[in-house]
Amino acid sequence: MRLTPVCRWCGAGPLVPRLSFRTPAPVPDLGGGPFFLHACQACGAWQLNPHPGPEASRRFFASPDRWMVGLDPDQRPVNPLERAEGRLPEYRQYAGTIMALLPETGAVMDVGAGTGLMLSLIDDGRTRLAVEPNAMASRAAAERGLSVIQDWAEALGPPERPLAALIMNQSLDHLPRPDLFLAQAVHWLAPGGLMLLGGLINPACLSARVHGPSFRLFHPFHQVYPTPAAVRRVLAPFGLELVAVWRPYFQTPHGSAGKFLRACGLMALRCLGLAPGGPSGAFPGNTVSYLFRRKVLFHSLKVEAPATSSLSV
Repeated sequence: MRLTPVCRWCGAGPLVPRLSFRTPAPVPDLGGGPFFLHACQACGAWQLNPHPGPEASRRFFASPDRWMVGLDPDQRPVNPLERAEGRLPEYRQYAGTIMALLPETGAVMDVGAGTGLMLSLIDDGRTRLAVEPNAMASRAAAERGLSVIQDWAEALGPPERPLAALIMNQSLDHLPRPDLFLAQAVHWLAPGGLMLLGGLINPACLSARVHGPSFRLFHPFHQVYPTPAAVRRVLAPFGLELVAVWRPYFQTPHGSAGKFLRACGLMALRCLGLAPGGPSGAFPGNTVSYLFRRKVLFHSLKVEAPATSSLSV
């Protein structure tokens, strides 16, 4: 575990302690905790600190176990491939909005694409690049007819031509330094190009405030937790304008009227100190997804960052 003195969302700080948590089951290489969350006084984003470091992160996400049967948020066995299919209504929302706003030319890249389900919904004949380090997920993405780059986000260099869209769905918060990645990736977009940041965990949501250390999405490989204000504060200076916001719940397999009422009951009991132990359930606002568009008339600052590879699009 490595202590970070500066914020890994905005690059500033200082960081102040918020809370510690333990995981219901031991995490490979890390055990069950305690793990510590700190908040940045400059932007408000939360983050794991100390954090696992890139080596432990790569072992975790490259493991074949990532795409084998596990437990879902309701503690039921589920196949990850089937779980991804269950999110189709949510992904169709994103894809439909992206398709309506895409520039006329340019490739679409999905970094941390998993099996490529989200990217496969964007189908208008243009190049679609799925960047995914896990071998099992990469094979599944290739079977969908996508161009696959089996590599890590940090290893990517700038594409040969600007991108029409960059998708990071449930992946940006797993990077050891998302701030450094964003500083590079924003320059990969063409003017008017789109950036989807999906599934960012909101530490200011109602469920997190009520459940505290038992909030179900606190995990040592979810390394940053930007509040909605922190997302806007960091992305706006890059010349990105916010065009859509989603708080997916009822579009996911874990959202329904019955589950919502049960979650409300659990939160009421937790407030009264009468709730049983265990992690919280899914709840509206736990995660937020954002769609940004790069402004056409914006002269961005030059960011000097060494590229380790170049992508042909």
